Amino acid sequence: MSVQSSTAPASAPSPVGLGMPQVPRTRRSREEVEAAAPVAGAKRVLLAAPRGYCAGVDRAVVAVEKALEHHAAPVYVRKEIVHNRHVVDTLTERGVVFVDELDEVPEGALTVFSAHGVSPAVVAEAADRNLQTIDATCPLVTKVHREAVRFAKQEKQILLIGHTGHEEVEGTYGEAPEHTTVINDVAEARAVQVEDPGNLIWLSQTTLSVDETLEIVSVLRERFPNLQDPPSDDICYATSNRQAAIKTISPECDLVIVVGSANSSNSVRLKEVAEEYGATRAERVDYANQVDESWFEGVATVGLSSGASVPEVLVQDVLALLADYGYAQVDEVVTAEEDIMFSLPKELRAQLKRVGDEGRALGGRRRPQG
Repeated sequence: MSVQSSTAPASAPSPVGLGMPQVPRTRRSREEVEAAAPVAGAKRVLLAAPRGYCAGVDRAVVAVEKALEHHAAPVYVRKEIVHNRHVVDTLTERGVVFVDELDEVPEGALTVFSAHGVSPAVVAEAADRNLQTIDATCPLVTKVHREAVRFAKQEKQILLIGHTGHEEVEGTYGEAPEHTTVINDVAEARAVQVEDPGNLIWLSQTTLSVDETLEIVSVLRERFPNLQDPPSDDICYATSNRQAAIKTISPECDLVIVVGSANSSNSVRLKEVAEEYGATRAERVDYANQVDESWFEGVATVGLSSGASVPEVLVQDVLALLADYGYAQVDEVVTAEEDIMFSLPKELRAQLKRVGDEGRALGGRRRPQG
């Protein structure tokens, strides 16, 4: 773990707006907030690192941006490309049309599969409709899909730990539905019935709470001692790293703010982890405008992080707001370094090569600087 300090410039409080859409609101001043509940000690921000965009998210977003560059709008995307309101709204303004199902896409149109992956049935439907497709599934999700296929061929029963209805779980389940049972929580782990207790293996959604997943696996193994582990950890490096970072800062924080959308599983988990690991209070927001200044009453230390689908600009907006309220000292707490890069989808790489696009062929970013 390393800590890097900086001081953000202070400025007078002013009305702030929601990134997209703009919703002006007038805040109480810093003086009013401090008068309501004085703060004991110096104000500071503990800025978690790693945070924000992971390689899979960056790859998916770059894939859509490249598709827009080389095809006339609209470009269609099945589901949200990543679970972030700002990203989806920004791409919509640029000509992307997000759809729930492929029957909403005109026959033959260019369609991108989201980072969360799709089932074989969706791939087949796209072929039936003669859609041009770009598969932006995160390679770490693809790994879980391949595991499901391999274990189904071995006639194993798969216990898939994840959230029913989440696109990633739907995609993985769709690879081997006859062999797969979804386990949402500990209660389901305690109740699930299996045909052959000696032939079980578990897999998981990549964006779950590490601690919760291990608890579910512990319950399953207590009931089914022969339960096999996947060959490698299914929870992705970015999810694990962001949870580890927020575990480190939370015990020192009077308030933790997580930037991320409500449908982002890993962002929601970060808020829960902060609460579990000692933060006095934890809140999740999409935009700085959603931060309520009353949260600062009596607060000396604010923790700040963001989910794996969150652009760094949204974190910087929150830092600017915090500086307005006296939290000018920013100590970045670094618990891991990330420099993973993924190649862009093969369909896109082939096209970029044909047209001589020498721009980015990789998705992934090093950790943001505070």
